[in-house]
Amino acid sequence: MESLWPTEVNENGTGRVFEVSLQNGSSKNSPQFEGVELLQLFKPLIIPCYTVVALVGVLGNYFLLYVICRTRKMHNVTNFFIGNLAFSDMLMCATCVPFTLAYAFNPHGWVFGRFMCYLIYLIQPVTVYVSVFTLTAIGVDRYYATVHPLKKRLSVLSCTYLLTGIWLLSCSLVAPAVAHTYHVEFKNEGFTICEEFWMGQEHQRLAYAYSTLFVTYVLPLSALCISYLCISVKLRNCVAPGHLTEGQAEAQRMRRRKTFRLVSLVVAAFAICWMPISVFNVLRDIDIGLIDKRYFLLIQLLCHLCAMSSSCCNPFLYAWLHDRFRAELRKIFTCRRRRIGISTNNCATGSVV
Repeated sequence: MESLWPTEVNENGTGRVFEVSLQNGSSKNSPQFEGVELLQLFKPLIIPCYTVVALVGVLGNYFLLYVICRTRKMHNVTNFFIGNLAFSDMLMCATCVPFTLAYAFNPHGWVFGRFMCYLIYLIQPVTVYVSVFTLTAIGVDRYYATVHPLKKRLSVLSCTYLLTGIWLLSCSLVAPAVAHTYHVEFKNEGFTICEEFWMGQEHQRLAYAYSTLFVTYVLPLSALCISYLCISVKLRNCVAPGHLTEGQAEAQRMRRRKTFRLVSLVVAAFAICWMPISVFNVLRDIDIGLIDKRYFLLIQLLCHLCAMSSSCCNPFLYAWLHDRFRAELRKIFTCRRRRIGISTNNCATGSVV
């Protein structure tokens, strides 16, 4: 079994470069390199899947942002939350997907340099945390709008402060991981890695890993479940005033069923998309030997792909399934096609929520 011995060879203030020597055996015969070969076998399947996720995530969230920004009547608190979610998901697809693929399949490892190593490893988790916290904020906002409709809603200024706090909190949560990220050059092997190392700080690493899991998965999932459960109970017990005709009662039941299905999809999508990578990280932190080294890289990449697919689900769940949003999108593109000689008053728009 080979061992890694990092030796600092250069420091320019922007990060440390380490030269790492491999000892006790040939690395090319190790299970880790067999895992790389297995990963290459699935390359024709993994790359198209990542490409679809990236394209759908970027385009879907871009159109969502476009409609919200262009439509003045959509400038409200709920839509600002949705816009922040769309922006973080779009940034997640633009940073996580291409760099992850290039790093996984390039035989030279990380080829983007030291600065990009630290920058990308900062942006990637920040966008993930922002998306998770924004989803939680949307769930709580909808809870108050449905269960406590008479209470004073969050103002636009307070929403701005909250969104700023979400970004700052995400950056602070990422700081320990970035501080333990190293750009390591294997001179003899001819490749470079950009990884997180907690050398001699195992207890700190486990504490950080478990607290991050709780804050970014357990707590948000619990908040979403509780919020949407209260919403479902409120809608089920809600009785419209006056005597309803049979058609009106059936329409009300249809609306409730539609809302319940949408709520169930939101919670299920979050739980399913983020569960594999969360379970994988827990197993890795408890004992990395629990995961076969030959399948480690493949499982890790598939779990990461599943997590990234959440960026494709969110635009459909929070906007595309709403009739008003689709109508506003059609209005905008219809007006763009017919903008010559058409008054902008003919392109009036309404709220998505």
